[in-house]
Amino acid sequence: MRYFNLTDGEPSSRVEVLDEAARNCSVPFRARPADRGRPVRFQHLDRYFAGINVTQTALDNFHGFRSATLARKDPLPRLILTVSSGPYMIEQNGRVNRQRSGSMVPYWSGDAMRLQADEPTRAWSVTATIEELGLPYLFLRDVMVRNIGDSPLGPLVNRYLTELAGLPELSQAHAASLAHPTIDLLRALLASAGGDESLSRQPLSRTLGMRIMLYLRSHAGDPELSADKLAAHFGISKRYLYAVLAGMNVALGEWIRTERLSRAARALANPANALVSVAAIARRSGYPDHSSFSRAFKQRYGCTPSEWRLLTDTDRTFRQAPVTLLEIAETSSDGHD
Repeated sequence: MRYFNLTDGEPSSRVEVLDEAARNCSVPFRARPADRGRPVRFQHLDRYFAGINVTQTALDNFHGFRSATLARKDPLPRLILTVSSGPYMIEQNGRVNRQRSGSMVPYWSGDAMRLQADEPTRAWSVTATIEELGLPYLFLRDVMVRNIGDSPLGPLVNRYLTELAGLPELSQAHAASLAHPTIDLLRALLASAGGDESLSRQPLSRTLGMRIMLYLRSHAGDPELSADKLAAHFGISKRYLYAVLAGMNVALGEWIRTERLSRAARALANPANALVSVAAIARRSGYPDHSSFSRAFKQRYGCTPSEWRLLTDTDRTFRQAPVTLLEIAETSSDGHD
């Protein structure tokens, strides 16, 4: 995981630094301010899930361009899918997308392109090779530089991509376990946007378990998280939800309790939270009631939350470690690729 903030550099060198950052992206391009009379903003988080590159960027007064010469030098054609929250222009092969209210636009590394943000906006991008997607270029060509956010799977992919970009730093193995589900979901989105429902059905079904686990990871602290809410979010019945989770050896209620207590235990052990009350940490972890949190915590770890804070790291390691989402996700990926 790499983080880059243009404002950290000297003002006099920011144009050169911006261009250097652009040339080091997974699909290299050149960059400069759209208006040299205004300051440019470029805050960029870059991470990999095996060969899948995911980025999260806040930008303003930004102009990026990739020449035809640079595109021809690309030995491995890749598709880029960018989701923006505000005005962001993408131009390639005579097509221009400049939705002001945000968009979801695929384009590729094999041709020249232009990118521009004249106003503050946020963008999330995922990049994968055309070969990994397994869709013919002639099929992909029809959806390139089109806003496909309104397609049936657009909202789902939007949520998935923002949640993926927001995950904490993972080990290499854990990150790699998310690559295949991401490819499957991208393939389903593009096939659905191109009007081929048969191509989209199978990968969407294969990724459901992983998407459920990502949602659980992002919303574990919500005290109202339940089977009803989860099933409604994914548009499935509770019976089918439990069947999918059972296939991954996940008991929903137990997983939620374990994950919340694990988060609370980490927060209590963190010296940065020394002045944060136990009740506040309980609420952040999904327990609005302090007494029920204390009982559950003592049952799980054999001591009260306040006593846990006083233990040494060595003492804590001798207590049973809870199962984490990453272990469950890795297991589900191994069984559902």
